[in-house]
Amino acid sequence: MSHSKPLFIPWLRAQIDSGKYPGVTWTNPEQTEFSIPWKHALRKDSSSVDVLIFKAWAEVSGNGKAQGDSSVWKRNFRSALRAKKFQMLTDNKNDVANPHKMFRWPDEAPSGETIAVFEPPPEQQQQQPLQGVIGGVVLPEQQQYPVVFEGAVGGVVLPEQPAYPIDGAAGGGACDQQMVEHFVDTIFKTMVGDHFKTEFKVLVYYRGEKVSEQLVMNEDRLRLVYRPELSQPVLDQESGLLLVSLPKPRAMLDQTQASLTQRILDKLGEGLEVGVSGPMVYGQRRGEIKAYWSLCKFDRSKRPQEVSKLEPQPLYLFKDFVQGLLDFIKGKDCPSCSLFFCLGEKWPCPDGRPWEKKLIMVEVVKTSLQILKNLAVGGGASSLQSVELKMSLEEMMEWC
Repeated sequence: MSHSKPLFIPWLRAQIDSGKYPGVTWTNPEQTEFSIPWKHALRKDSSSVDVLIFKAWAEVSGNGKAQGDSSVWKRNFRSALRAKKFQMLTDNKNDVANPHKMFRWPDEAPSGETIAVFEPPPEQQQQQPLQGVIGGVVLPEQQQYPVVFEGAVGGVVLPEQPAYPIDGAAGGGACDQQMVEHFVDTIFKTMVGDHFKTEFKVLVYYRGEKVSEQLVMNEDRLRLVYRPELSQPVLDQESGLLLVSLPKPRAMLDQTQASLTQRILDKLGEGLEVGVSGPMVYGQRRGEIKAYWSLCKFDRSKRPQEVSKLEPQPLYLFKDFVQGLLDFIKGKDCPSCSLFFCLGEKWPCPDGRPWEKKLIMVEVVKTSLQILKNLAVGGGASSLQSVELKMSLEEMMEWC
């Protein structure tokens, strides 16, 4: 038997009036402005009390249980606020003593308005348009599906094309809106809770020539090694890592360069580890050969950055990619979706030599970010000029 779901506006008013949620209070006598605690889950003083209002909406809307993900509860609650045109007055989420946000009740639905409190059950809504889709974000009205990336065993495809037809769209504006919705839906599937999801594509270059390209279907981590007997990534049972071997330098015509390259490969040992930890990509040198990294293979800084051997070193933060998307919308370059490593030689070179002159370069592409970058570049910055998209990206910065 289907259960009716309360409408968000009257439900929220009743929750504020109840006084049972710490910090959820009216802030003016007219009861048109209110405050809600907004504490980041990674703060040391965070607790289950901080998400009670978000959890409550998840439970009554049918899209959250006691064992659910609190970051999803908050995201759906925030999306409901935006969908109903609540206006954020102040954002004090970084306040040390009292992290919170203040909102104003929407003008088109005054707080004292008398409206139906419950929506009809699903079987009575089959002929009605789908509600609660803002910027492609899955709200409580929609079923959620687990998402992994194309090629993963038993996985489904992270969407690269809209899952809905654009026929009948009223002009370019409607098409742009569908592009925005698809883009936001994709980016939210890339970040699950505070964990960044991606697979890897590994490209190896010897003196600027690509000699190998492999897809690593592992959302955790990999290790670059030299084990020429491995023709494809292989799981190392002891470490749980996927081992990706660099190839022999057979194609190098210059025998001196081939010999120097082979010397580096032979000393690679336990190699270079690259992996995902929460909202970041890290690197750590495990072998004897030093490694240097950058986000751009055309890096002209002349300042080599060595990968640490002592501990995992943050190399790429997901929030930096999100900030890069915001900058792209403003007309700047699209952010990088790759990490570049030079093995055995300092790079970027202090003397300014290009990357093509290095013996061994490895590009590690974060495939989920590559999908987003292709969507952004393919649609163009102008197609992403959307208040919903900017708000969604800014919100993602909070939990990265």
